[in-house]
Amino acid sequence: MYTKRTTFSIFLMGMMMISLSACNGGSSNRPEAFLQSAIAARLADPAACPSGDSQDVQQIVDAAVSGGVASLPEGCYQITTTITLPPGIHLVGGGAEKTILYREPGKLYSQPILRVKGGRDAPAGTQISGLALVGVRDTDDTGEDYGLLLTNVPDFRVDHCYFEGFGFAAVRVEGISNGVVDHSIFMDNFKRAIDNLGYGVVVYGPGTWAADPQPGGAQATFVEDSLFSGNRHAIAANAGAHYVFRHNQVQRGVVACAVDAHGMGYGSAHGTRYVEIYNNVIEKPVYNWCGIGIRGGSGVIFENTIKGYKNPILLILEWGTPDSLKVEYPAFDQIQELYIWDNQIKGGRSKPQVDQTGIGFIEAGRDYFTEARPGYVPFVYPHPLASGGAFDSEPWPPEGK
Repeated sequence: MYTKRTTFSIFLMGMMMISLSACNGGSSNRPEAFLQSAIAARLADPAACPSGDSQDVQQIVDAAVSGGVASLPEGCYQITTTITLPPGIHLVGGGAEKTILYREPGKLYSQPILRVKGGRDAPAGTQISGLALVGVRDTDDTGEDYGLLLTNVPDFRVDHCYFEGFGFAAVRVEGISNGVVDHSIFMDNFKRAIDNLGYGVVVYGPGTWAADPQPGGAQATFVEDSLFSGNRHAIAANAGAHYVFRHNQVQRGVVACAVDAHGMGYGSAHGTRYVEIYNNVIEKPVYNWCGIGIRGGSGVIFENTIKGYKNPILLILEWGTPDSLKVEYPAFDQIQELYIWDNQIKGGRSKPQVDQTGIGFIEAGRDYFTEARPGYVPFVYPHPLASGGAFDSEPWPPEGK
């Protein structure tokens, strides 16, 4: 007779074998696959896991003073209720392969594993570091959950973390938030039973439309030096968001555009306001229709390497925009002032393509330009928040074995 623990171990051992078989010759040349296998093996070991639960993690967080460090020991913690962190705290694990927060298979979840909720006067400096967050890894699961939810959090840092198996998004940033996600791995955050979600990082702005967005500034959500594999969108955005996506590796994108920016629609009063997408490698798609898909707003896209996509850069008039708001040019929150230059394209059309939805609305030389944006200066790299942490001296990406 199988116990719940035995059933869980069998499930995770199966997950480990699947990840190994998908490695195109083994995990030695894919550090994210090695890490996925190592985490699955640890979770499948009854002698090591579980070592704690939601209450244990919450007690450690609650014991930390404001602005202090909550050190989460090595082990695997079965999370059934959301862990709430005050803004300004540092939650630091022993490393992504050693400190694991996970969902139990067979259960349906809609809430995040970790949540930080700030506000107008929230303290800066929130940090989540050195953890693995693992959702329900079942493609038939319909739970629209998150690994981490950040609401109105200033100057946050999420680093050296591993995210896998979340139905909605691994990391959701919303409201008046800014900071950086860096040196993290986002693996298989997509479920076919849901099909239209599955984001590595999703950014929802405050719901307003900035009249004069400031490119190259610090008041955006930055995602840099991270690896995305098997997600629907590595990043997506809406609700007046401004994000910077740079120096990342994106591979095995499924179902939709690997890098995305929504226009107006789907329950949001506004679309994405501004994107800065540069110095990324986007390749090896499972679904090769679209590499970078922009559906609204402004921005810059430059010096990316995009391989194996039919439409490496696709410009779209948002399907979700109500018909009454796209009767005549310009459509509400449509693409305008988008600059695209010096991208290295292999295996697809070298010039940006306009989807049929955008014919008559999105035109070269008026709404988008194939030249550098005059006066544009990228924000300092690495991001100033991406330093001084417990894991910054370790090699990146993590070395496979």
